[in-house]
Amino acid sequence: MATVISTEARQDLLGLVSDWCRRHLRPDDLDQAEIWAEQVRQLVGEAVLEANLQGISGKATYRGSHVPCACGAKARFVGYRTRWIKSTCAEIKVARAYYHCAACKRGQVPWDKEQGLSEQLGTARFKASVCRVMGRLPYTEGVSLLSELCGLSLPQSSAEAIVLEVGPRIRAQQEQQVAVVKAQTEQATAQRLWVETGSSQPVTPLATRAVVGKRLYVGTDATTAHIDGGWHNVQNGIVFTVRPDDEGRDTLLERAYVAGRMDMQAWGWQLRTLSALWQESAYAELVFLGDGAPCNWNLADLHFARAVQILDFYHASEHVWALSRAVYRQEDPKQKALGERWVTQRLDSLKRDGPRPLLRALARRRGKTASEQEALRQARHYFASNARRMDYPGHLAAGRMIGSGPVEAACKSVVGMRLKQAGMRWSDAGADAVLAVRTTLLNGDSARLSELARAA
Repeated sequence: MATVISTEARQDLLGLVSDWCRRHLRPDDLDQAEIWAEQVRQLVGEAVLEANLQGISGKATYRGSHVPCACGAKARFVGYRTRWIKSTCAEIKVARAYYHCAACKRGQVPWDKEQGLSEQLGTARFKASVCRVMGRLPYTEGVSLLSELCGLSLPQSSAEAIVLEVGPRIRAQQEQQVAVVKAQTEQATAQRLWVETGSSQPVTPLATRAVVGKRLYVGTDATTAHIDGGWHNVQNGIVFTVRPDDEGRDTLLERAYVAGRMDMQAWGWQLRTLSALWQESAYAELVFLGDGAPCNWNLADLHFARAVQILDFYHASEHVWALSRAVYRQEDPKQKALGERWVTQRLDSLKRDGPRPLLRALARRRGKTASEQEALRQARHYFASNARRMDYPGHLAAGRMIGSGPVEAACKSVVGMRLKQAGMRWSDAGADAVLAVRTTLLNGDSARLSELARAA
């Protein structure tokens, strides 16, 4: 299907427009010329759309006296019914052939299905445009911006309905990709590239991206959002490649996100699938950054067995600071200063010597009160459990990142900036649809929105 206007047609149109401008427009300044240009663009767009619809709507939508119905019977042609459709150029009215099935009492409009239209009043291109805005901005700001800049007018409820339509399609496609990865894992072979779903159609093989750099990072963390009447965890994951800076240390190069409210079993497969799309196995080294939560390390052991596991240095330092506040009296300036010096020494030692000096210091220390003793017990357990992930001198020497800055930033940019603004309250379906759309946009895959905005 040709989507580019031919050079000859462009020249004809430009000639007509130039002649029309000479006869009808005499702008006094640049602002007036620009305003008229915007109005002409809108008018021409409406005219082109209406003229072309004459050839593909109305009688052109007739598919015979009867069409197959999903129930197995035949639906009979009843007549032509009109509907309004919002497009990126104008809101237009079209007439389409309507069929009704006497057996199941359901009606259908074949033309709507062929054009990828749903009950939402918008073309696929229109809905994709709405998603591109609503995935980035709150609904109130998004609909205002569409109206102000593009002349696209729609109520907030319609914008939400469009996102609620497209978001689940993104999730369904992601589940298909997960099914492929599960099948490959279960078969332990790369030869089987698809599995059967509930339909007769095979899952499309994964379309992987090119390998960039020698090292791939995977990170995961949870943040919260107000969903279904309370604050709930939202999982946030990132896969990213790196390049060395002038000192040979890894710096972020390219990234992709996945986010959603789900249990750890489902989350593990989502993160694993994202890494598979990035050809994780083709990288010489895989690094898993975690915050110390046992569930994240369990996920890493299960899905990223070959990864170098690194406890994020920031989270390690948080535990050192917490211990300092527990054993050094914060109300006493001298004690507080002693605690701060102790923290500085311990963190410097962690980077220089690794976890052993800290573990020895904690083993020697005795708490004076029950609360101090409990704080020390928890610290010993935390650092002993994560000691193998705290070879910071070795990681720094190899140029690896030891901080989960990209992961923390992802929690803010993916979830925080869209779901956690003042007064925001979400349903589970609404939050999930927005996250699906938003991660698609942040991953630079807006073309996918255009594809999935079409109703099946």
